Amino acid sequence: MKRIDLVVPAASIAGLRIPPLAITTGTPDPQWVEVPLSRWRLGKLRPAGTFPLDARSARSVRRAVRVAPWSVLAALVLLIVWSVVVALEAYVSFPGLLTVLAAASLSISVLSLVRDRGVPKHLPYRTRFGDLRIPHVPVEVAQQWVALNPGVLAADEPAPRPHSRRFYVGWSVGLLTASAGLAVVLANNGREDSVLLWMLLPVLFVVGVVAALKIPSPGTGVGVRTWPPVNVDRRTP
Repeated sequence: MKRIDLVVPAASIAGLRIPPLAITTGTPDPQWVEVPLSRWRLGKLRPAGTFPLDARSARSVRRAVRVAPWSVLAALVLLIVWSVVVALEAYVSFPGLLTVLAAASLSISVLSLVRDRGVPKHLPYRTRFGDLRIPHVPVEVAQQWVALNPGVLAADEPAPRPHSRRFYVGWSVGLLTASAGLAVVLANNGREDSVLLWMLLPVLFVVGVVAALKIPSPGTGVGVRTWPPVNVDRRTP
């Protein structure tokens, strides 16, 4: 099935007419589901919009929206506890706490897998300019969206990165430098350091590599408001 992205300008969102076809599979008689419009997908903590989905995707998205706030809260609590343990480990003994924290981390990972199971990889989201982008829509569905909404564009180019090239370069260099510096300190300070610091080392390195992989090429436009439309028939089907 050929797919394409839809771009709805911010000014056109209020009067948007949505055809009754699933944006995931193109099937008729879809289920209308409230979908978070943030890239972070924090459930009800973010603005949402109602879109037609196939039955399987609808069930998965509803489950993810219910579970997401709890998984975020659990992750924040765990992060705070880890920070307290690292800060106080030199003064207070925490026997068995490391095992508990490791088990809690594993539980949160499992919770995230359960939350995201079956959720479509490409869901609608709001861009930094307020436009609505709906990725990987079946072309037949895109034709009806464009026919019903003259301001909507069908885009065959990938979405621009949400941040500038300088943003990703700065974060990748900073994180990779921090991981290298931490490795040097831990290897040469002549004392037995906390295992938590050793666990922080690969985290900094991996996040730095991920940021480096997201660096857009020099010729890629970042933050462009319009995308070139493809040849889509605007006649009402």
